[in-house]
Amino acid sequence: MPAIDLSRLNILLIDDSRSVRQVLSTLLRGLGITRIYESRDAEEALVTARLCRPDLALVDYDLGQTSGVELIRRFRDVLISPNPALAMVLMAPPGLPHLLRGAAEAGADAVIPKPFNASTLALRLTQLVQSAGRQDAPPVHCTA
Repeated sequence: MPAIDLSRLNILLIDDSRSVRQVLSTLLRGLGITRIYESRDAEEALVTARLCRPDLALVDYDLGQTSGVELIRRFRDVLISPNPALAMVLMAPPGLPHLLRGAAEAGADAVIPKPFNASTLALRLTQLVQSAGRQDAPPVHCTA
């Protein structure tokens, strides 16, 4: 796999837990990504996406008042989304096939099981970046 410069990515990180956002931001910085925008819920994520124009969103499955799947569905809605084509990665517990189906139906580009490490995250981000410009590229779904 050719080396991809992940440092150019603008990442929107959506998780209702401040401590989890801090850990994920640290992982992303370790991959060379410095433009990281954080949101704690769906409403804040839509506003942040409109202002910051991220290339990719990492979305936690459990956002408290709503689910990450529902947030992805909202981002795909052309009437309310600032970027319906935004690459969306759902971070979710492993071993839940119904969750994978729901994420795919909502329009997630990938599902990454939690917990994950920096190398797993780097692999998923690299796959998404590589497939972004190809029309024939299948969605990058991780079997949890």
